Amino acid sequence: MRVTIGLSESSVTTPAPTAASRRAWLVWSVAAACYFVALFHRASLAVAADAALERFAAGPAALSVLSALQLGIYLALQIPAGVLADRIGPRRLITVATLALAVGSAVFAVSASLLGGLAGRALIGLGDAFLFTNVLRLAAQWFPPERFGRIAALTGLVGGVGQLAATAPLAGSLRVLGWLGTFLGAAALTAVLAVAAWAMVRDRPGGTDSGIASDGSPGGSQSEPVVTALRTVVSVPGTWHSFWVHFVMMGQFVALTVLWGPPWLMQAQGYGAAAAGNWVLLCVAGFLAGAWVCGQFVAGRPARRERFVLGLSLLLAVVWLTVIGWPGALPVALLAVLLVLIGIGGGAAMLAFDGARTANAAHRSGLAVGTANMGGFTAAVLIQLAVGGLLRMTEGLAAGLSYRLAYVPVLLVIVVGALGQLRQSRRARRLHRGG
Repeated sequence: MRVTIGLSESSVTTPAPTAASRRAWLVWSVAAACYFVALFHRASLAVAADAALERFAAGPAALSVLSALQLGIYLALQIPAGVLADRIGPRRLITVATLALAVGSAVFAVSASLLGGLAGRALIGLGDAFLFTNVLRLAAQWFPPERFGRIAALTGLVGGVGQLAATAPLAGSLRVLGWLGTFLGAAALTAVLAVAAWAMVRDRPGGTDSGIASDGSPGGSQSEPVVTALRTVVSVPGTWHSFWVHFVMMGQFVALTVLWGPPWLMQAQGYGAAAAGNWVLLCVAGFLAGAWVCGQFVAGRPARRERFVLGLSLLLAVVWLTVIGWPGALPVALLAVLLVLIGIGGGAAMLAFDGARTANAAHRSGLAVGTANMGGFTAAVLIQLAVGGLLRMTEGLAAGLSYRLAYVPVLLVIVVGALGQLRQSRRARRLHRGG
């Protein structure tokens, strides 16, 4: 008998939440719009990289610090974000997080020094950290469990569109409105969304924001000690399997789209800035396709999900081995295929949250999602710093060879993550046989 890692107490103890309604979709839509702008702000540095280098009079190493700081703050706050999502509720956190994005964008806009740029990106990382977990916490509250995987994938699609807005549209805005107009305008629109979130989002059906525990039991999130909840979540093999899935899928996607993709395409592949932006756009389109396919055909099916993510992890290893090993510039057709597959991998990262939610009780869903979400951004921070360091060490080499060597850590991340998935799958089977 095949044993999947998606079995949990939630399937036994948690009654189905209120069925999806127009009110549920409205609440989710406003929250998802806040996540949309979070992904826009997160990805904006890659397209604005050349302008940032000029504005802050900095080099590539300093740019990697800007990106790593933003992602590092995001990573460090995932467990607190999960705990607070379960205890304080998404409405307050989404509102405050979106305001932090607006302030961060404004600071980034008006700063003319690297220190100011760091402060702006730190605020963006702070706001970004609390959004995805809380949007999915709302989904767990407003939609039935069997729909959670698809809502998570749909949320990923919305985020992917936010990243699309941070490619060619952002580049066009920088040309027309300039640095100040672009980022101050983004700050103003983000602030409007924060007001909408406070006015329209509610933590759960019924319109109240207190007592957010969704299972109605004495052991809900309000009464369970944080240490107990965390110990329970991290003891579940499905949580760690989801962590490693996200580690592989999102880590490699962020490596390309958040910072190093456009410089690699311009310096090592020979494209201009506009063409490089279009290539990143193709990668993000792959993300959208991957999120949609996973939501339609994989989410909510534990056995299929486990096989799919392992197979895709191995395929991504082949993709990055090709990027590293190909001598000279990649042929156009091959480059297109590789970028689409990298994007599909990023979209498939949404399956990590389907697995984490399935493996844990509903009142711990925020903490479970936050733990899984740490995977990809742990990988992303490691990759950003490693790539930046290797590029600095190999700056005397030809750009193509320098980037090929610098991308070796991406392949290592994928191999480590695939091995982690296998280990947690075996652990789940041993626990099942022992139980």
